[in-house]
Amino acid sequence: MKWAGVLSIFSLICFLNTSFAQQPEEKTKSLEEEFQKALEQAPSAPGPTPQQPGPASPQPGTQTGSPPLGTGGSTATGLSRAFNPAISINGLFLGSYTSWEPGAEAEVRPGKEITTGVHIQEVEAQFSAFVDPYLRADVILALPEGKGVEVEEGYISTLNIPSVILRIGKLHDPFGKHNLLHTHQFPFIDPPLINERIFGEEGLTEIGVDVSYLLKLPWFSEVRLDLLNGDNEVLFNSPKGSDLAYLAHFKNLWDLSDATTLELGESYAVGKNEFEEISQAAGVDLTLKWRPPQRALYRAFIWQTEYLFAKKDPADQTFDKVGGLYTLVQYQFARRWWIQGRYDLLGIPEAEGEGKTYRVSSLLAFVPTEFSAFRVQYNYLKPEDEEGIHQVLAQVNFTIGSHPAHQY
Repeated sequence: MKWAGVLSIFSLICFLNTSFAQQPEEKTKSLEEEFQKALEQAPSAPGPTPQQPGPASPQPGTQTGSPPLGTGGSTATGLSRAFNPAISINGLFLGSYTSWEPGAEAEVRPGKEITTGVHIQEVEAQFSAFVDPYLRADVILALPEGKGVEVEEGYISTLNIPSVILRIGKLHDPFGKHNLLHTHQFPFIDPPLINERIFGEEGLTEIGVDVSYLLKLPWFSEVRLDLLNGDNEVLFNSPKGSDLAYLAHFKNLWDLSDATTLELGESYAVGKNEFEEISQAAGVDLTLKWRPPQRALYRAFIWQTEYLFAKKDPADQTFDKVGGLYTLVQYQFARRWWIQGRYDLLGIPEAEGEGKTYRVSSLLAFVPTEFSAFRVQYNYLKPEDEEGIHQVLAQVNFTIGSHPAHQY
């Protein structure tokens, strides 16, 4: 199976190289000319020349600040910023309360890790730029809880290959819907129980190669195949470096009307765990989105449901097999206001000795602009044979800089 996966990825890479080489010469020449033109537009001379007495006074109505990124303006120091990456920083500040007071030996399971206090949930910095006409690079550095710096994502993507994108590096792997999101993109302040149970707090984020291919169908249909290093601490993490993991994701999206889309996805991942035995995970997700074009700023509705299942051989302290789902709705009832609800169920099937756990959540969000949001969330968490836990979360979410658009 491992060699079959390696051969499949190798074949795809060969196919990409062939496709790259077979691009029409005119298109390649055009890309090179555009890139050369951008290079020529980047001024190399710092400041005014002796024949130029200096910059003229700004005309009324003209911008007096620094030129926009990517326009090729020089600075007083003579350093061109024409090829600087787009930079953005996102901050998440969190206030939280929980009615659960764990004892010294209490086991903290998904949903229980929330503590009472005021915290830095995460700070994230993103750098994005086109390397040349053929590659784009993205680097996302994260400071979870404001402590330490880690590379959350760092990868290059190919450009201008018809129907195909090749990504190499570390990225959020395309398993279902939620796993693709950064913390500030979560629909709710905390992640679904089943995602945290199967993949851990960091989700399935691996170093590897990702190939996506857009099928030629009347609707949007995409296949993604991944070759991963297999070091997820819960599901894989084989001591042998040669034990890789493999992932496949199939996504279809239909336009039901001008306002409504329906998305269906299926995911599967397999690899070796710390016992050098097989671990597997599978999932299915369904998303309905509605946004009327005439009132796109004021009304929207999203219903998203995801079921995940994982199995480990042999069973260990994490689980033998476990499954669960979440379903959520988000409704925008005014230009800057959203109200949301979510239901989590962990334990279909139950992990040995754990029983079922369910959680009900509600959230109210005030979103002044795409760069800031204020959200308040309430959770009622009920593990089997334990008292229910009440949790209240309040989050401030802000972004500065040039932030790329999120995935649809």
